[in-house]
Amino acid sequence: MPIDHPLIVSTDLLAKHLGDPLWTIIDCRFDLTKTEEGEESYLAAHIPGAGYAHLDRDLSGTTTGHNGRHPLPDRKAASLTLGRLGISSEHQVVAYDQSTSMFASRL
Repeated sequence: MPIDHPLIVSTDLLAKHLGDPLWTIIDCRFDLTKTEEGEESYLAAHIPGAGYAHLDRDLSGTTTGHNGRHPLPDRKAASLTLGRLGISSEHQVVAYDQSTSMFASRL
């Protein structure tokens, strides 16, 4: 039976579920001009229990020279990344980034 997961959660709802094993929180902060800054920011401070997904290593597929700078990963690579991040169809996933970034939407 499918589980009903909201697309957008409030900070209050998230706070109630910190530590909930069925909630997975992923920090997706990334800066295209400083590619390690997002991960450095994550290491300095993040929502308790959050994992980190790097745009280049985790949220993009292999570039061929004809498919853009950050193509979406293929199904197999995406499945492996989701599994490594502890995400399954049973989980409520909360992905976040910063400012005007849109990288959390890739997850």
